[in-house]
Amino acid sequence: MRLRLDRQPPGQRGVRVQGTRRTANNNQRGWNMAEGEVPSIEKEENPPGSRTIQEAAPSTDREGGEGDRAAPKRSEIPADDRGRSPAEPVVDPEPDVEERLGYILSARNPLLQASIPLLRMLAEMPDKLPAGHEALAVFRKLLEQEVMTFQNLCDKANLRREHVITARYCLCTALDEAASSTEWGASGVWAEYSLAQRFHQDVEGGCKFFLLAGRLAAQPQEHIDLLEVMYRILGMGFEGQYATESDGARKLEAVRHHLYTILHAAQGPVDPALSPHLWAKADRLFKPLYSIPVWVTASVLGLVVLVFFAWHKYWLVQETNRVVAQIEAIAKMAAPSAAPPAARLRLAELLRDEIAAGRVTVKDEASRSSVVFRGDDMFLPAQAGVSPRIVATLDRLAAEIAKVPGRVVVTGHSDGQPIKTPEFPSNQVLSEKRATAVAAHLAGKGVDKARLETLGKGDTEPLADNATPAGRARNRRVEVVVAQ
Repeated sequence: MRLRLDRQPPGQRGVRVQGTRRTANNNQRGWNMAEGEVPSIEKEENPPGSRTIQEAAPSTDREGGEGDRAAPKRSEIPADDRGRSPAEPVVDPEPDVEERLGYILSARNPLLQASIPLLRMLAEMPDKLPAGHEALAVFRKLLEQEVMTFQNLCDKANLRREHVITARYCLCTALDEAASSTEWGASGVWAEYSLAQRFHQDVEGGCKFFLLAGRLAAQPQEHIDLLEVMYRILGMGFEGQYATESDGARKLEAVRHHLYTILHAAQGPVDPALSPHLWAKADRLFKPLYSIPVWVTASVLGLVVLVFFAWHKYWLVQETNRVVAQIEAIAKMAAPSAAPPAARLRLAELLRDEIAAGRVTVKDEASRSSVVFRGDDMFLPAQAGVSPRIVATLDRLAAEIAKVPGRVVVTGHSDGQPIKTPEFPSNQVLSEKRATAVAAHLAGKGVDKARLETLGKGDTEPLADNATPAGRARNRRVEVVVAQ
């Protein structure tokens, strides 16, 4: 039986499987967990509140009163505005009672076959339910209905009564623990909906489950079907009293291993092969291949190898011819022409007249060329504007610089005579503005502005002594350096 809730987002179906469940119970003892052995239950004194197998579940008379109560009518559940019960469970179609009864009667373990719907509910406990007690009530009534169906089917199958009652008690306890571990059943909300309280008036199943398992394990052949049901419940994540113990996981694993050992001894080993008859069919399918003589197989393989070798030899010859042709073609290739030399500045030739007149000084090197202009020829005294008589020289210089790549640095220098005017408060400012004026003229004649850089050095780098007029005249200058 697969459960889902009707109030879900569109397109979402089914429920998520709840993992291992935990709940807090008391710590009564049912196993000698230190050694992983079953204690002698006959000699053990029952802990307070514990009962025998017959006492652990209600008597036949009591369960006939409340335990076998008919399922609630649909009219008892409040309906929503669409005439549907809130959080109404939607149950996938199941086989009818007679069909389920047939499965139970023909099963190896009828009690386990009857428990399958409740075990599936235990494994597929929904993580979320619609808010409110109405949804919990509807969900609990669905579980009650399946528990009562389990009871009725077991009665019709004439299963052992005390086994049925004990299995029902264990299933109700496990379902209660699983529900209590969810968001909607936590914080004690599920306590008022407890199935163990409803059918057995008992809430100590977390401890009694293991007491019952210990007593039943003392006579495994008589209770083997019930022990298998309890083993399946443990496999679904039931922890009971061991959920809150520090070494509960180890003890719980010892219980499961002990039950597995009992079931394995009683039922025999499981065939490790999933399809034991598969290889027999495969042998029949490939049997004609065994009759082929070895020499035929060897001859075919030899022929295949010979064909492969011949093809590889042919491919190798073709590749060799192609490579030889490429090598021969290299000798016939014309030598590439040398790239034309990069254009270089020849400022000494360009400005030879100015050099002869003593107005400029030029120095051409491999990586740079520099031109030094006398300040008295380029500017009026105490002015930053370019003199008209030097414009033609600057135009020719700009045209030549524009032909070659490289950074152009324009540096202004002044003499040591102090200057202090509103426009030029210092020699530093005067040298900067003169360098800027020369750079602007070069940019206007075709030199890329991104290549230009201006500096003002003031009187910090003199070429001669500022004490004489001739020395001061040499110090007043502008240098244009082109780095190639």
